[in-house]
Amino acid sequence: MNKLERVDAALMGDNLDRLPFSFWYHFGLQHAQPEALAQAHLSFFHTYDLDFLKVMNDYPYPMSDNQNMFLDIADWKKLKIFSGDEEGFGEQLKALRIIARELSKEAYFVETIFSPWTIARKLSSIQTVLALKEKEPELFLDVMHKIALSLANYARQAILAGAAGIFLSLSAATNSIMTYSEYEKFCRPFDLIVLDAIKNQTKFNILHIHGKEIFFDELLDYPVQAINWSHTLSRPTLTQARTKYKGCLLGGIGEERFGHNTVSTIEQEVKQTIESMGNKHLIITPGCSIQTDSAPKLLHAVKRAVLQNKT
Repeated sequence: MNKLERVDAALMGDNLDRLPFSFWYHFGLQHAQPEALAQAHLSFFHTYDLDFLKVMNDYPYPMSDNQNMFLDIADWKKLKIFSGDEEGFGEQLKALRIIARELSKEAYFVETIFSPWTIARKLSSIQTVLALKEKEPELFLDVMHKIALSLANYARQAILAGAAGIFLSLSAATNSIMTYSEYEKFCRPFDLIVLDAIKNQTKFNILHIHGKEIFFDELLDYPVQAINWSHTLSRPTLTQARTKYKGCLLGGIGEERFGHNTVSTIEQEVKQTIESMGNKHLIITPGCSIQTDSAPKLLHAVKRAVLQNKT
């Protein structure tokens, strides 16, 4: 199988020659030109022979003129809807087009998009966003709607640039930040605006649920083909998730200590995952980003373990 066929088969639950795998970390290139960002991703992809590439998105969210941080109500009221190609969006799109030219016939790549809540938090702070939600709920809903529409516009352009789908990263879908009833009102509708904007144009959308005590069962109806979460830190485990979700699961590697593990530990972890999960509807990945300074031998160990444990 080639990489495209292998990922397609994993998503569909078809027979595989072996499980596909991938992993990712932050390159810290948010100040670099798009060409440098693209080449860093492509070099990473080829060095470790990944089956698909998750493109990191670290360029800043666009700002209106004379704005840098959103600290008070007046700032939030000035928030605008973006068309999806301004400032950081535009730089990232240039990188995606470069990646697409090289990978289009070889492998899929997915674009990372942070949820509307996560963007609001990045524009200010989690304390500021929580205070706005509590004190000015209607304004907060308007803010989330504007960010969601901007991200939806960007998502459409990312797909046109060549991405096979998006990796939508949620950071508030956890009891440590809010109850699910709050999430259902203040976050879920805006996650879905982003996903609904592209759901008929993509084949590989991934939902990443970040954090501990996550809302897993409640989000299983999101229009995605795969789900990823820190399954070694937050329930459900991978085997528990298999009984709940019939789509593709991305996991099998604990990211929290990846860079401090041994080669044999990583190989054993992958082996145990494959033995317990089989080779249907599964892609071997970490539950979140691994440490940027992880030794190359640890990264190479993932593919070797997958090859050694064909089922």
